[in-house]
Amino acid sequence: MPCKLVVALHGCLSGQYLIGDEFPELANLDTYADTNNLVILYPQAIASVLPYNPEGCWDWWGYDGPDFAVKGAPQMVTIMNMVTALGA
Repeated sequence: MPCKLVVALHGCLSGQYLIGDEFPELANLDTYADTNNLVILYPQAIASVLPYNPEGCWDWWGYDGPDFAVKGAPQMVTIMNMVTALGA
């Protein structure tokens, strides 16, 4: 039986480079995945000066440009490339 994929986006100031494995550990997604035939993908957003994203947030307000929430937006494309690479 094939696994299903869950994409887990961390919050602002919650990337692995800042808090280590705390997000996956406290979210218990790995435990849930083990018992429900799931694969969890944990993509990472990082802090930057340009574009202005000092807290390493996913782009939910448009710091990447006005088309941040469309299929062709940089972060959307990157996440979908990761999903495709996993064969999902």
